[in-house]
Amino acid sequence: MVRYSDSSKMFLRSLMILAVVPAMVFSAPAVGKVRMASGDVDRWKAKQSTWKAIGTGDKIYQSDKVRTGVESEVVFGLPDGSSIMIGEKTIVEMESLFEPNDEGGFETKIDVEKGFLNFAVHKLKNKKSKFIFKTGTATASIRGTEGYIGGEGTFFAGLKTGKLEIEPVGSNKSVMIGAGETTFGRDSLVVVRLASSGEARFAKRLMQILADKSKSVRELQAEMQKADKEFQEQLKEEAKQAAATVPENGFVVSTSSPAEICEDGLMVDGSYRTSDESASLILKVGNGFTSNNLVRAADGQIHSFSESVIINDENGLWTADKATLEFKGAGLTSTKNIDLQVNKACSGVNTKSPTVTIASYDSLRCVANVVVGDMQNDAGVLSYESDGSRVSEETVTKNSQKRLKLQKGRHEYVVRVEDQASNKVEVSKVMGCYPNKRFTVEVLGGAKEVLRVPPPPNDIADHISQTLQFRIRISENDPEFLYKVTVRQNGKVILQESLSQIHNLDYQIPVTLSRDVRNHFDIEVVHKSGYTSRAKKDYEVR
Repeated sequence: MVRYSDSSKMFLRSLMILAVVPAMVFSAPAVGKVRMASGDVDRWKAKQSTWKAIGTGDKIYQSDKVRTGVESEVVFGLPDGSSIMIGEKTIVEMESLFEPNDEGGFETKIDVEKGFLNFAVHKLKNKKSKFIFKTGTATASIRGTEGYIGGEGTFFAGLKTGKLEIEPVGSNKSVMIGAGETTFGRDSLVVVRLASSGEARFAKRLMQILADKSKSVRELQAEMQKADKEFQEQLKEEAKQAAATVPENGFVVSTSSPAEICEDGLMVDGSYRTSDESASLILKVGNGFTSNNLVRAADGQIHSFSESVIINDENGLWTADKATLEFKGAGLTSTKNIDLQVNKACSGVNTKSPTVTIASYDSLRCVANVVVGDMQNDAGVLSYESDGSRVSEETVTKNSQKRLKLQKGRHEYVVRVEDQASNKVEVSKVMGCYPNKRFTVEVLGGAKEVLRVPPPPNDIADHISQTLQFRIRISENDPEFLYKVTVRQNGKVILQESLSQIHNLDYQIPVTLSRDVRNHFDIEVVHKSGYTSRAKKDYEVR
């Protein structure tokens, strides 16, 4: 079945694939790792002036360019378990990897300047995130899929699983392909069903077919369908050979490497053959799992084996990056490694919630120390709220200590952490921020005041009533920032308020004065920062 689109005649030299990284943005600049490199593979780093070779185990950084030579390829593993295989004679720029976008999600952009690549992106949970492959004239959106994309002059893309929506630049019409479909074209997009759609090795064959610019679309389509049949026959033959080539006292593994790990865990299967009754075939995953002997019969015939392993953080396996099968029998030992791509956005894998504590806070510097735990080999978002309002948000990719800036005054803070699998934890604490600032106490009427009051008759006590008035001038203009207010008359405390008892910054205190003696008042105000301001007042009654 063939479908033709009304896509723009300007056609794909660059392509964006939008997909959500099932978790969160990763703040570290190194967000990928070379799982396998063969042949000539080079990298051009930002601010460098030359290409340099890279190999297995090297890290991938923002803005890196990667190129491959003839009969060369490189596979990158991403933190969520997704992978990208760059084919031969290809140049790709890692424009951005796991960066926050304006929609509240995270975005990856990979620019395919020439050549082709294969991708295996896990099912994406955050609808606001995007995974973008650019080729210059189109965008294509996916939400978890496996396939290939590329082309020089003639664009092509195919899917083994999932869906892909392609929208050429300058066109408001898109072409949708699904599992088992491949699209290609120069001036318009053609969609054709191929059994080999999305198969990594088939992408190279398509690249060779579409490189012939002298052929029409129909001719190219016919060649692609012929190549599809040939490739399927090749796969069948390889399967037969694999079954027939199980060595005596040995084994073969059917499980592909790398193996993607999500809710269903790891399933390892294959075939073995031995005549040694003491032979053993053992599967090991990380340091936490060792299977029983998978050899069930030792009659020299081919037998199948299968072992299922739950991989999650509770059993300590989710950080493992490989599984190993080891056969021992008839004096022979052989091993086979299976690389693991553990999708940490899967709840069956990532079962343990992170931890978060507010370890301490400093009310003078207005900072709190937040400790995030159980995040090693994971990623998440750390968010802060003050009195119910969002303050800030940042990413965490490992166990770490973060510093939270406090707002002035006394507020209730809530600190939350959510990891890739939506495991959440939060802690709340009321904390104060009282920076050390100078302030003054202003006494009305000056530091000394003379009162002229006629003496009363002899039979009436000579007590003079007065109101002591003063004003506390702090920049916050809020009594919440005060710790204590104390007033003494001739050394004796006549008023003392602290914390929640302090409601005003203006004071009018009734006092009783005596004639012909010194009436001395000391006023002391302590800020919550610890800064203390003092004032004095003397009354003389004549």
